[in-house]
Amino acid sequence: MKIVIRTVCFHFLCIIIFGTLYFYLKDDFSEKKEDNLEIIDYLLLSTTIQAGVGVSDLHPTSFNGKLTMIIQQLIMLCTHIFTIYIFNV
Repeated sequence: MKIVIRTVCFHFLCIIIFGTLYFYLKDDFSEKKEDNLEIIDYLLLSTTIQAGVGVSDLHPTSFNGKLTMIIQQLIMLCTHIFTIYIFNV
């Protein structure tokens, strides 16, 4: 049970950290509808990426934004792979 709680906490921590990073890199992202984005919009983007859905109105427009999003996706994939491995051993 501890591994499940740690994994859930890790995912929430990733969502908060990357949502904050996206907020500070907000000039590197664009949205189709409006330019007045709040932190909740970037947390939504981070949540959809961490959940593996990846569907959002926001998308990166610069190298730094793209690199940050790739890093979050790789962390998410590795976490899922390690979790599946641990539960099947």
